[in-house]
Amino acid sequence: MDAPCTSLYKLAEATICLRRYDIGKILYEKYLNLCSSDNPGAWHGLAICLEMAKQREEANKAYKKALQLHLRHNDPSNLLWGGWCALKLGMYELAYELFKESAMKDPNYAYTWHSLAIAAIRIGRREEAEEAMARYRSMVSRRPYDKMECEGLRMLMEAVSGINSGNSLMSEVRELIINLLSQSIDKYGAECGLHDIHES
Repeated sequence: MDAPCTSLYKLAEATICLRRYDIGKILYEKYLNLCSSDNPGAWHGLAICLEMAKQREEANKAYKKALQLHLRHNDPSNLLWGGWCALKLGMYELAYELFKESAMKDPNYAYTWHSLAIAAIRIGRREEAEEAMARYRSMVSRRPYDKMECEGLRMLMEAVSGINSGNSLMSEVRELIINLLSQSIDKYGAECGLHDIHES
């Protein structure tokens, strides 16, 4: 993947953390059309944006495409996110199996245990859900997550460096992203410890 496409993908990911699904939809669609139409993460991100825009039918199509692409890979990350696609599509048994396999392959990723707990409760495995949630809570108490918006703001700031006005792909979204960065710093900068950083 070339640098502009990598930056575009990171920018789109950041919009999910920043809960700016309107902008995320634009960026994911651009990425899928111009960079890679077989990236499961991009389809998954687009599905989230469509779901948040209450475009349920389109979201389900994107979740199905993402699931199909995630299932081509057997690594913990694709199993986890494929499980979330299955969960969103109401395929609870499949979600459970994917989360369980992901947890077996990488038992040190806390969010996988949280995900497994959700799927387990959906299929009536209450005891297993409680065990998975206890494991998740224990892991998070030792290593707390960064606030989602702070993670998104950091991702956005990193990716902005990849915006080169000489590149046609990025020049089309430059103003949109610079405005998003400014708004996000104003909204989250202080609580994320990033209030003194300004776009040059």
